[in-house]
Amino acid sequence: MNTPLSNPLDETPQYTESGLPVYVVLDTSLSMKDFEPLLNDTLESIHQTIVTSPQVQEFVHLSVLSFNSRAHVVTAMTEIDDVQRLPVVTCSGRTNFGPMIRLVRSRIEHDVPALGSRGIQVLRPLVFVLTDGAPTDEQDLPGENWHDDLDELLDPGWKPHPNVITYGFGRARESVLRRLSTVAAFVAVEGGDNREALRAAMTSLLNSMVASAESHALEVPTEVRGYRSVPLDVIFD
Repeated sequence: MNTPLSNPLDETPQYTESGLPVYVVLDTSLSMKDFEPLLNDTLESIHQTIVTSPQVQEFVHLSVLSFNSRAHVVTAMTEIDDVQRLPVVTCSGRTNFGPMIRLVRSRIEHDVPALGSRGIQVLRPLVFVLTDGAPTDEQDLPGENWHDDLDELLDPGWKPHPNVITYGFGRARESVLRRLSTVAAFVAVEGGDNREALRAAMTSLLNSMVASAESHALEVPTEVRGYRSVPLDVIFD
């Protein structure tokens, strides 16, 4: 599905080059421990695809984030062109969504102006979230509400609010994926292999980035092997 990309900084085109900020956000809680090698291998494949494809590299500006009990910047957007190999992610801790959502917003607040200052027409950021669990914020962060953090991230009054695509497997809740997503959400079919589900999700997001670079429009996946699409909430019908 092809979705036009808006410019969150300025509706009047000023630049000859456009760029798409992309955030790959990985659940690295303890339940993902068995998938550490696969996570790192597929992240490296994504990095190699970007740095060896001039068309993708010019258009996609990638940052990798992870979250467990806390949220972490694996690779900042300004560093991706300079690293020979991505840092290794490790899995431990819980699945707290609030810190992750706040980190995504803070990185967008930093990255969008930085890209604009380089003469790039910045298109609406794209966030991919991959998770195998349900939020543990209620137990770990009493008094905090990740829904409030999400409302701030997706607030249409905040100009660079992102498009969000989610992939859930394992114990991920369909209701959570629906709440997080703005353009597409996918949940692995019951009884499937989690390792294959993770591999399929990573392949899907890579294909989406490559296709978006080729068309200069957001290419939203419509089908993902081993997943079914989660209907998003309807506001007006």
